[in-house]
Amino acid sequence: MFVLINPPGLKSMNGLQMHTPNPPLGLAYIASAIEQAGYKIKVIDAVGEAINTIKPYKPRPDLMVQGLNTDDIVNQINSDDLIVGISCMFSTLWPITRDIISEIKKQYPSIMILIGGEHSTAVPLSVLNTSPVDFVIKGEGEETIINLLKAYPNMNEIRKLNGVAYKINDVFFDNGLSIRNREIDKISWPAWHLFPIENYIDNHQINGVNMGRSMPLLPTRGCPYQCTFCSSPDMWTTRYVTRSPVDVVNEMVFYINKYNISNFDFQDLTAVVKRSWAVDFCNEIIRRDLNITWQMPSGTRSEVFDTEVADLLYKSGCRALAFAPESGSVEMLKIIKKQVDLDHLIDAAKISVKRGFSVSCFFVIGFPEETKSTLYESMKLIRKLAFYGISDVAVSKFIPYPGSELFKQLQNSGQISLDDKFFISPIDFYSSDAATFSKYLSQKYLYRYMIWMYVNFYIISFIKYPLRTINTLFKAVFLNVESTRFSKLFNDIIKTRLKWWRIANKNS
Repeated sequence: MFVLINPPGLKSMNGLQMHTPNPPLGLAYIASAIEQAGYKIKVIDAVGEAINTIKPYKPRPDLMVQGLNTDDIVNQINSDDLIVGISCMFSTLWPITRDIISEIKKQYPSIMILIGGEHSTAVPLSVLNTSPVDFVIKGEGEETIINLLKAYPNMNEIRKLNGVAYKINDVFFDNGLSIRNREIDKISWPAWHLFPIENYIDNHQINGVNMGRSMPLLPTRGCPYQCTFCSSPDMWTTRYVTRSPVDVVNEMVFYINKYNISNFDFQDLTAVVKRSWAVDFCNEIIRRDLNITWQMPSGTRSEVFDTEVADLLYKSGCRALAFAPESGSVEMLKIIKKQVDLDHLIDAAKISVKRGFSVSCFFVIGFPEETKSTLYESMKLIRKLAFYGISDVAVSKFIPYPGSELFKQLQNSGQISLDDKFFISPIDFYSSDAATFSKYLSQKYLYRYMIWMYVNFYIISFIKYPLRTINTLFKAVFLNVESTRFSKLFNDIIKTRLKWWRIANKNS
């Protein structure tokens, strides 16, 4: 029996954002590949199985753990299970994941333990040095997992596979990333029937705003860009692959019929890069008259946006999207290798707002080369975007993600120690506790400037669009319908956080 584990979630209850664990899309793809290959599989989804279980995180009382505890997870494993695979997508979850791995190995020494996900791919040696993991699966995992299962229990054959890292007698071996699958239409859809997906749907545990019964979707894989603050090139390389629009819409129809879904959250790194694909995808939804909504909360490129594309997106049901300028400084954009034309982005934002989309824009401040001058350029862009009518901005402080180019530079210069404090630090990037890696600006200055950016944006927005703001908040509070990140944050503060605190106090 192969056991797959989704570890508990970690929630920040303070600051400008409350982290919400989403359905484990990557793990559901892995589960589907294993099932389709004919192997017996069991899934332990620590979040989904105990979505309303919230307890304080002992090392950090200001954080909360959501889901099953370690004993609950380990008790679902038995001695007949041969292999356990666990996901660690985000570094914030590594300390919790490591403890689960250690307890499984302690109780079942003969079980082979695999780990995958972006964190493990980025720092495999650290993972192997600090936990009893047998193999790290690097990069896109479906094909590597199946090859490993075919080779099991022949350890020599497993050690030859692309996409695995391991240690023998303290010697580290790394076979590189898994080979990317070019024919992604042949990859079977996520095996949500093995997960408590209804718990996520009913509790609105989603990445985007609450537009109804939602499912995550992955129409594309990878990103063709090489931003220095992003770990994508280390996980996916720069190969960007799109599924056929027909296959994506077929999957949407399946979820509509099986789970009564009305909204889809695209989880792509960069959803719309190719204009022709976007046009074909929208036309396929329109042709089938699906009557759904969908959103791109993780961001998309602005280059393909014109009036025709915006009209098609809206007609097909897209209602919320995000652009990611990251900075308003051309100088800073060059330094971080962010390929974006700010003038074109502003035009795309204007077109999107005029068409009726809820539009967000992402900014990151505090890069190593950030100065007061470059920060002010970002402030000016934020003010412009507020004036032109975008709905939200998200301003976060720079944290070096493991695997990113900036992470490697800072690690090589001795500015990063791979300890629990660092791994958990990304959860703080909206708070006053976030560390700074800027050469020129203090932690206190960056936090105050971040707050001032938000104040500027929302004051301008309210003055210019007062009725829109009032209407948005009314719908969020009284109808539980969110159309912007601001309304989601407002609901989090006045409803969700109070609920979680009550649950946590009851369980503590």
